[in-house]
Amino acid sequence: IRSNMLFSKTLLLLCSIFAVSNGDIVSEKGKVREGRFTVHYDKALPEEVQCQTVVMIGVGTAMGSGDYNILSSEISSGQPIVTVITDHSAIFVKTSSGRFAKLYNKLTADLGEIIPICQGKSPKILVGAHSASGMAAIGAMKKDLLQVKPDGFIGLDPFKINERKDSIDPNLPTLEWGFSKTTCSVKIQQAAKPAYKLSSEQHRVFYRIDNASGHQNIQHCSFTDKGCAIVCGRKNDGDWVRPIVAKSIHAFIGAIETGLFDKEQFILPEVGADWFELFVGTEEPK
Repeated sequence: IRSNMLFSKTLLLLCSIFAVSNGDIVSEKGKVREGRFTVHYDKALPEEVQCQTVVMIGVGTAMGSGDYNILSSEISSGQPIVTVITDHSAIFVKTSSGRFAKLYNKLTADLGEIIPICQGKSPKILVGAHSASGMAAIGAMKKDLLQVKPDGFIGLDPFKINERKDSIDPNLPTLEWGFSKTTCSVKIQQAAKPAYKLSSEQHRVFYRIDNASGHQNIQHCSFTDKGCAIVCGRKNDGDWVRPIVAKSIHAFIGAIETGLFDKEQFILPEVGADWFELFVGTEEPK
């Protein structure tokens, strides 16, 4: 326990050092046979600390890998994190677990060649998804299609999740972001909440944004740059969502490193306490 606490303090110190950097975010687009992707990383960091963690986030319905640049940059800014937004399907629909797995497997198998700053390194891999890619990602893991086992899962209102039929590996830490009110036709009982309930109480986190009362213009597509094409436009009221989601991902990575999932470490003081509800571990959302 003492070694974990020491590591946690060291990690926090490193994060504070990185946070004061102005950063120089690199954005690179790529394409392989299995799909398209956009990479973000902070080249202002020392080379030896770059690519300690790779966060791969699959896009939502009708979205492309270039539609999450703000979120991706926030995740990587001042952090030893390479963020990869992945698009496993050239068509509107993103629910295929097979296609999701093929792109994930290609990127992880040839990581150093595809992303040179990761060459010769063995980073932690976090798999994530927004909206329909959540169904694809959870399906791919359930079917054991991912050749490199991820160290954690990040769900940005993943959809369509069936609490009775789907399952999540109890050894997999999970971070979910969802909403209290259905928006963009994404029913809350089939999104982040059931994904959280399927996860192990040992290492699960759920942020539920209160968009039913004071924050009604925040919705399912607030994670994107400009909203979801055709499906749902993004309102300016949600500008705080992406940087706060990034901070929660930083805390999540720290918890995975230390193995400590205490609620206190996931409290985000930058926003009002009434803006969202936070559930961790044994806590059950109504």
